[in-house]
Amino acid sequence: MGRSIAALVLAVLAGVLAIFAIWANQQLLDSGSWGSVSGELLKSERVRHRVAAFLGETLVEETESQLLAAGEAQTAARVMPRLRRNDVRLAERVMATPRFRAIWAAANRSGHAALLRVLDEEASRDEGGVAVDLTPALRRVADLLGREGPAEELGVGSLGDLVEPGAARIEVLEAQELEVAQDVVRVVRHLTLLALLATLALYALALLLGRRRLPRAFLGVGIALLATGALALFARAVAGHAVVDALLAHDADREAADAAWRIATSTIADVSIGVIIAGALLIAAVATRSLFSRERYQGSEAG
Repeated sequence: MGRSIAALVLAVLAGVLAIFAIWANQQLLDSGSWGSVSGELLKSERVRHRVAAFLGETLVEETESQLLAAGEAQTAARVMPRLRRNDVRLAERVMATPRFRAIWAAANRSGHAALLRVLDEEASRDEGGVAVDLTPALRRVADLLGREGPAEELGVGSLGDLVEPGAARIEVLEAQELEVAQDVVRVVRHLTLLALLATLALYALALLLGRRRLPRAFLGVGIALLATGALALFARAVAGHAVVDALLAHDADREAADAAWRIATSTIADVSIGVIIAGALLIAAVATRSLFSRERYQGSEAG
């Protein structure tokens, strides 16, 4: 009995590892899946507002620095307050357009593909790490802002002309972090199959050890599946708090970061819920069989 329980405990741990490996390979490290994730991110109001704030703030900084560098301090004093008042609102308006969504998707796809090439060591890493370049999206926001009047006052055809190349690059991994990330990815790439085989082998061992009381052994498997799904969801929540705390510069971004984490790890939730449902169904099947067996026994006794 003790050995069977030990096998089930190990199966739970291996199952949680398998769920995270499935997520990493099917969502985190797959450019096609990540393209879908980036689209889902824009559907989140919190994430959308934070991206709009980032683009608006970056545009204001770029425009002001360009004006001051050109000796146009008076023009900056006249125009910049209006830009600051309207930057986020107009950025969110731009983000609702199909054109922006296409730019956003392209930027995320190219950034993710570049990251994977480096992580899989198919491309050499440079000293600047890996980044997602949202400068085309920033220029799109600048174009709309410029049409509201500032472009004419500044004497430029488009406010986007003041945006320098690479002005809205978001660093994904710094150069010093890449070597560690490459080692992790090498392990994760081969982990899914091993973790799944280990989980199945441990469940088979638990059933073998409990073969004399097979219904109870199957009940244990069902409970272990429930525990696997619940533990994976708990680990996802704990990891999310750790990741958000590590990345956040200030608490104002927490809601957006939490929303982004939930979207980016949706595969963990989907697989975990599926495992919980499987466990519940197995427990229900064992309970139903036990009930029918008891009724049949009572019927034979009465006869």
